[in-house]
Amino acid sequence: MLLNVLDALPVGVFILDSQFHVRRVNSKLEEFFGIPRTELLGQDKRYLIRERISAIIEGGADFRQRVLATYDSNTYAENFICHVLPGGGRQERWLEHFSQPIYKDSAIIGRAEVYFDVTERVQSEEELNWISTQFMQIQEREKARIASNLHNQVGQTVIALRFSLENLHTSLREREGLQHEQERLEQIIRRAEEVGREISRISSDLLPSTLKPFGIQETVRWMAGYYKSLYGITVDCQFLGLQNKRFAQEVEVVLFRIFQEGLNNVVKHAQTGLVQCKLIYSHPRIIVMIQDQGRGFDPAMHRPGTGLRIMQQRVAELGGTLKISSRVNCGTVIRVVIPEVAPVSSPGSPGERTLANIAALVGPDTSATTNLG
Repeated sequence: MLLNVLDALPVGVFILDSQFHVRRVNSKLEEFFGIPRTELLGQDKRYLIRERISAIIEGGADFRQRVLATYDSNTYAENFICHVLPGGGRQERWLEHFSQPIYKDSAIIGRAEVYFDVTERVQSEEELNWISTQFMQIQEREKARIASNLHNQVGQTVIALRFSLENLHTSLREREGLQHEQERLEQIIRRAEEVGREISRISSDLLPSTLKPFGIQETVRWMAGYYKSLYGITVDCQFLGLQNKRFAQEVEVVLFRIFQEGLNNVVKHAQTGLVQCKLIYSHPRIIVMIQDQGRGFDPAMHRPGTGLRIMQQRVAELGGTLKISSRVNCGTVIRVVIPEVAPVSSPGSPGERTLANIAALVGPDTSATTNLG
């Protein structure tokens, strides 16, 4: 009767005795692992894990370690997702492993292991992550395009307009009876300067003009001055292991967005005038730390905002991790670790690279006045 009940379940089941020998296996488990029931019953589950089952699981060593650890203790429940590789009469699947001790009269007499098929859920999550990644890549390209147009076209037009107005103002000084017109012209010039600064600010928020030619290290230095002038915040920058290294464009953009979001959160919430930013390359990892001594918060009482969730998604795309630590009145620390990042080399001599960087920053039309800010 027990076997019939187990076979009717939509999940795979192992029932183990106190010595971790297999006493019951249902048909769904046979289907999931592609191993006949006759080859499982009575076997030492430790042996099966080491010699057979871990070989069909992606990351089999980690799977083996986690399952065998539950046998060594057999006092706690375990839950994780594993990826079954196709072959040998089995399909590719993602299974959620759940196991716990079996008790009788307060004594542990065995262990039950259940495998839920979560393939559709995992594949849906992967599709959503892929769509999200594509969307953010398109978004970054569009931001870069808009920033370039603002800087190279609209910004240059405003600068040229301002210079024309200044020249007109100079010529009007030589003529009598035009005091009112001169005052109005001065107001227009000041407004043109404000528009130029606003265009520069928007362009820099979208993507700073220093990032592509000069890299993330120089961009973080620029950000320190930018936030100091705009918000009065002192940004202490520290760089270790970089030595003017450059990384793939998508990596540098993510690093810029991390610093941007982190500093914006300091401005909005920390109520402090000092923040420390660290960028470390310790082969093959990149480590980012943003630390302030501001008001902090209780992580249990606050959910991450949209900006931080997007930051987490960007870091996850590169296989990295993001951790936020904070305490009320003790500041906040954002720590990001991105593994397996290889620097990309910059061709040419230092002089050639400098000229190329300046040319890229200025743009193709050097006849017009260029705003390098």
